[in-house]
Amino acid sequence: MKIEKLFHKLHAFFNTDKHKKRQDIEELKKVLLKLKKKERKIAHALQQTEDCNLRTHYQTELNIIKIQRKKGIEALQQLKERKKT
Repeated sequence: MKIEKLFHKLHAFFNTDKHKKRQDIEELKKVLLKLKKKERKIAHALQQTEDCNLRTHYQTELNIIKIQRKKGIEALQQLKERKKT
């Protein structure tokens, strides 16, 4: 093998961790965006409905999504901090 090929393989080996972290951050951002859209959709449906049972169901689902987004945002911040170090 030529030295240039060896250098590229070595470089790829050492940058795998950075690439993995960047991929994790991007995937988490996509999931958070989907959750935000779902949250808005359910909030809109909650405002439109008048059925008590359905409202309770929507409110429960909305609370769960809010908690999931909060945990996701915290995880994203931790990933970003680890990426800097």
